[in-house]
Amino acid sequence: MSELCLGTMTFGDDWGWGTPKETSARILDLYAEAGGNFVDTANNYTDGSAETILGELLAGRRDRFVLATKYTVMTRPGDVNSAGPTPSSPRW
Repeated sequence: MSELCLGTMTFGDDWGWGTPKETSARILDLYAEAGGNFVDTANNYTDGSAETILGELLAGRRDRFVLATKYTVMTRPGDVNSAGPTPSSPRW
């Protein structure tokens, strides 16, 4: 795993700032070419677009990256079932 992590909070421009998919692809490619393979994302970055874009960009090469995601961020305020492990989540 690379020592530096690429954060993807700016993948997508849904918040009125950030990078479109094409620019995000170039960032990820340059990072990988430099030896990076550790990528961070979250279910709420650019209203979910960051994870969607990242998923599309990693297609066919997912096994070459270490992916960290924050899944506990509530996506629907007031709905405990929209935030990661909750009392209604299955227990393993």
